[in-house]
Amino acid sequence: MRVGVYTRISRDEVGDGLGVMRQEEDCRKLCDRRGWSVIGVFVDNDVSAYSGRRRPRYDDLIQAVEGGEIDVIVAWAPERLHRSPRELEDFIELVERTGCVVETVKAGSWDVGTSHGRLVARMLGAVARSESERTGERVRRAHQQAKADGKWRGPIPYGMRASGTPGLPEGDPERAKIVTEILGRARRGDALTAIAADLNAAGVRPKRGKAWTHTGIARLIGSPALGGLVEVDDEFREASFEGLVDASEWRSTQQALRRRPRGERSRPRQTLSLLGGLLACAEHGHPCFAATRGADVLYQARVPGQCFVGVSRISADDLITSLVVQRLRRPDAIALFRPATMMGAVQGQLEEVRRRREEIINLVGDGVISRYEARPQLEALADRLRRLETQQNPTPSLVTESSLIDPRQAWAGWTTIQRREVLRLLFDRLAIKHVGFGSGPRLSPSRFVLDWATA
Repeated sequence: MRVGVYTRISRDEVGDGLGVMRQEEDCRKLCDRRGWSVIGVFVDNDVSAYSGRRRPRYDDLIQAVEGGEIDVIVAWAPERLHRSPRELEDFIELVERTGCVVETVKAGSWDVGTSHGRLVARMLGAVARSESERTGERVRRAHQQAKADGKWRGPIPYGMRASGTPGLPEGDPERAKIVTEILGRARRGDALTAIAADLNAAGVRPKRGKAWTHTGIARLIGSPALGGLVEVDDEFREASFEGLVDASEWRSTQQALRRRPRGERSRPRQTLSLLGGLLACAEHGHPCFAATRGADVLYQARVPGQCFVGVSRISADDLITSLVVQRLRRPDAIALFRPATMMGAVQGQLEEVRRRREEIINLVGDGVISRYEARPQLEALADRLRRLETQQNPTPSLVTESSLIDPRQAWAGWTTIQRREVLRLLFDRLAIKHVGFGSGPRLSPSRFVLDWATA
């Protein structure tokens, strides 16, 4: 008899594979007693059968059975093969069709060729599924309690390491400085792709993978552990361990990043123009982007046949820069970055979102709706909550009282992304008028329609 041994363990914390090795040893002893020949061992280490994730070696085992290469499947216990009733039904159909024999070390022969055998298999499958669900509930509850106590649950981010106490990570002296520099560059407006490229060029490697990516940098920056915080019920609370930076620094980094349009988060700032996408046609509303026309560099609406408005890019940048510097010199300039009139409305919306979230959680607790039905609503509310928390402090981290002592020097020191952030807060509208056919991208202050934001 040709045997395929299947071994699996859901979680291998250490990564040494000892759990599946012990399963294989017991399975081989069973095969030796029966006089069977093991032609293949199929191992899925650190892979759950309950989560729904693909199990590559299980798929290989099924293909070997369908191809007639295996006569007997041997596993340590039935739940090593399946914890999903749906997957079990497919397996039963396969065994009936191919005549393959199923043996387990702990439960003996698994005869699914009779109605009674199939009943037993389904009952064992239901019990295994229920056990997995209860285990998942206990683990989730333990994680919730740990986070409520200020402990960290989940992968420890780059720049931190495990301490002697579980759930209380500490700073990694060799990597902490790298992370603080990453956060600082993100606040200054550097593109995440540029940060990743610089780290790779310097030979700095992430915890996982061979190179940093834009996604990896975003995931690192988004870890509240860096600011000494934990997330409890979609809100950030002070943790029982110290982060690499103050909580206010971490929050300001998140706010600076979320306020930037998605394209600006990943694009290198060298490729951005000052007014591209912010300037629009006054008549049609079409956005103007940086473009070239022969030797001219300009802002132009890219709607052929509908809108041909354009203006010299260099001249427009100089004009807007001059107007912004003049506006920042006024005593009330800092108030433009702190629209206090909006704070009451934002706070009211925050309270409403939190109230709605509590209502849904209570409905789940009372059994009115299931967790599956509530998940999309809770995820949408969590996203809304994060956006409103960002609006609570709309002041860019770069605009302070001291930076407005010499606005021109401050403007010169800001990156293009930071300047564009300031423009969004200073202006409700930036538009350019048409000047007629054949007149070219002439610049005249009267062509601009500027609606200043009010404090």
